[in-house]
Amino acid sequence: MKILIVLSLLLVNIFANDANIKSAVVKIFTVSSKPSIRQPWTSIISRATGSGCIIDGNKILTNAHVVTHSTYLEVLKNGDTKKYEAKVLSINHTADLALITVKDKSFFKGTKALKIGDLPSLQQKVDVYGFPEGGSTLSITSGVISRIEHQTYVHSGAKLLAIQIDAAVNPGNSGGPAISDGKVVGIVMQGKRSSQNIGYIIPTNVIKHYLTDLKDGKLNGYPMLGIEIETLENPSIKEMYKLKDKKVGVLINRVYPNSPASDVLKPNDVLIGIDGKNVYSNAKVEFRDKEFTSFNYMLQKHQVGDEVNIKILRDGKEKGYKIKVDKTFKDLSLIKVAKFKDKLTYYIYGGFVFVPASIEYRFANKYLDMFPTKQRNELVLLYRVLPSSLSRGFEKVRDMIVEKVNGKTPKNFKDFVKIIESGKSKFVVFEDDHNYKIVLKRSEVLKNRKSLLNKYNIKSYKSDEL
Repeated sequence: MKILIVLSLLLVNIFANDANIKSAVVKIFTVSSKPSIRQPWTSIISRATGSGCIIDGNKILTNAHVVTHSTYLEVLKNGDTKKYEAKVLSINHTADLALITVKDKSFFKGTKALKIGDLPSLQQKVDVYGFPEGGSTLSITSGVISRIEHQTYVHSGAKLLAIQIDAAVNPGNSGGPAISDGKVVGIVMQGKRSSQNIGYIIPTNVIKHYLTDLKDGKLNGYPMLGIEIETLENPSIKEMYKLKDKKVGVLINRVYPNSPASDVLKPNDVLIGIDGKNVYSNAKVEFRDKEFTSFNYMLQKHQVGDEVNIKILRDGKEKGYKIKVDKTFKDLSLIKVAKFKDKLTYYIYGGFVFVPASIEYRFANKYLDMFPTKQRNELVLLYRVLPSSLSRGFEKVRDMIVEKVNGKTPKNFKDFVKIIESGKSKFVVFEDDHNYKIVLKRSEVLKNRKSLLNKYNIKSYKSDEL
């Protein structure tokens, strides 16, 4: 009898827990107005759905890509028929995470917030909850954790820790929770179309970093040391840098000016440890027993402004330093992070379309290692050409970084526009870093500006903020 009572109580708890999880999973309806990268003066209106889950504080956790550029949001609780209007509280594009809430607080009545668990183990069973395509009701699929390592997050292009699962993940699943032992162990973010049953979820350490980062009301992101490294797996180079019998260490090739490392580390130093963890010669760290991932994992555990313990070899001698990591990617690169703004910045001159160089424009990525200076803190990209009599002979030019305008290097995009518009010279000359020149006659550009814009159905030759 006692055994039956215990079993009955266990079943009651299991069913109650399952009901709590289901009540906390929501479907998100998004209407978005996304600027066109190819035509930055226009926007594309679209509708999409995603998933999310209720967490503490009457907040709904989902993916950034589910709600980015949203103009109208609604959410629907599992088992309900009424949609509620929602609003975005915060978006972390780097980690592809977002928090939204519902204006009508009665929405949360009868729900129980899900708890965020710890990083799961390999082969641990998970259930994925969400509202994928193929139906309108809640879908639950099961699988196991098959791999944990750094992956590229498609939304931002950032490389962060990610969990690979073999549960079915389809469009509409994005933002839904992966549950194990009653707790969230990840948020669904992307699948791999070229393969079957390969999906990726954002692990809880990335989720917790985001929530901790938000506590002061400001989203700072992930800190960077500001170094470029080279693996030390070849025996000869290891011997040269006095690592002949050691498995640890990567060579520092470059230290960015004004970076957290600039006053401490030097080129030809060998980075051998971060916060007590060995940095192995293949640029990996052992984050758990016999489990390895990028050494950046140790930096990405930190918040901006934290101190990091660094161990190096310099001329064969071990040295240790504390470095305050108070800079992020956007502080250290001339190429800007993806802005995900509702309106993109652009400037059209004589049919040549210029934009600030950022990650959205993939060509610009080859300039990621260029750092800001007092003379220049933003790059100008000639993105494409609208053919006309003015651009004859230059129609095929695109993806050109503008080094100079009439002999001057623009400090940033606004300065670039100012140089052009305040100039009085007969010609406007654009040059790249190989001295290739595009020459336009100023009077002809101004004379034909209106007709060129009308030809391509463009309202203005520059974006609103210019």
